[in-house]
Amino acid sequence: MEANIESRFRGVGLDVVGWFTGSGGPSVTEAFRRIVHIDAEPVERIPRRAADAARRVDEAWRNHARRGDVLSDDRSFLVAVGMDYGWLRVRMTDDADMTALVDLQGELLLIARSLSGHRVCAASAEGDEPDSRSGLP
Repeated sequence: MEANIESRFRGVGLDVVGWFTGSGGPSVTEAFRRIVHIDAEPVERIPRRAADAARRVDEAWRNHARRGDVLSDDRSFLVAVGMDYGWLRVRMTDDADMTALVDLQGELLLIARSLSGHRVCAASAEGDEPDSRSGLP
């Protein structure tokens, strides 16, 4: 199963560095609760039906992740794989398409955090609009 997960992230253009085994920073569950809840305010909204929505969401996520110090100097970060699997360390590439990380229902939910755990950034589809969110864990 872990090979399939790693393959999924390679398939969207990310370099997979390895599984995060550290204990610092929030767990996937903690990050999920802080970022994806009713009171969380998106820092940007992009209409799902816009002709260039995927490009705009990908660009917005990259900009927020970069400005929010989610990406390290070598552009690596942790991406949530799921509540049961935890964090996977990946490295951003120029070819990565973050909007390709959709679930089985075709919905986007991407939660990433800095290696230190001090920053979290997410992109999600809510109703008719994908959002880009960022914040502290």
